[in-house]
Amino acid sequence: MSAEGLSVLVPMKPLASAKMRLAPEVDDMTRQGVALSMLDRVVRAAAEAFGAPACRVVGGDALVEEVALEAGGEWAPEQGHDLNSSLALAMMRAWREGARAALVIAGDLPMASAADLRAIVEASGGLTRPVGVMAIADGGTNALLWPRDARFPPGFGERSFSRHQAAAAAAGAPLAQATAAGLAFDLDTAADLAYAVGAVPGFREAAAAWTRRVQLWRAAHPQCAPWEADGDE
Repeated sequence: MSAEGLSVLVPMKPLASAKMRLAPEVDDMTRQGVALSMLDRVVRAAAEAFGAPACRVVGGDALVEEVALEAGGEWAPEQGHDLNSSLALAMMRAWREGARAALVIAGDLPMASAADLRAIVEASGGLTRPVGVMAIADGGTNALLWPRDARFPPGFGERSFSRHQAAAAAAGAPLAQATAAGLAFDLDTAADLAYAVGAVPGFREAAAAWTRRVQLWRAAHPQCAPWEADGDE
């Protein structure tokens, strides 16, 4: 398996508006800590699988940028007007930089591993076939690999996996599915959080540590507070 020429892209919101479906059951500091703990896991999984800095976090804020760099990735501001336009622009940047394929991974996957990411590359036939992983909860798309010549745009959101399948088929590049169990569960709701706390080894401790990181960062950067949340996830 060769991943040379692969660019991994992880979309991320500013922490003030990340994981808003956890509110009001979860306080703001915990919500933001949970979001950062998962982002850190995904970026580190990409760095382990493909080397640093194969992964670029797209969007977020100053603390998201810090975490992305610490985890072995890169960071770029969101350029589009929404998630999918920003990802399309990030993919075009990857093509300009010589990437053979772009792998978009959701940043809210508490079980993501390097093995899962390698499984996607293995299913791509040397980065020549598009490959996806469906979110089990809502039929969304938790991961999707685009070869450079794949002619269909990103269309992430609820029930997007079937849309990606249809778009890929219409473009003459049927979407393969990878066996990557750690990418199928994304954390959106308070029930998801309760499941992760009880079932994912180390998640509770990691979330608590990242919540403390958010608290310390906010105390050290009072000019950035209060952060105003806008919109739902």
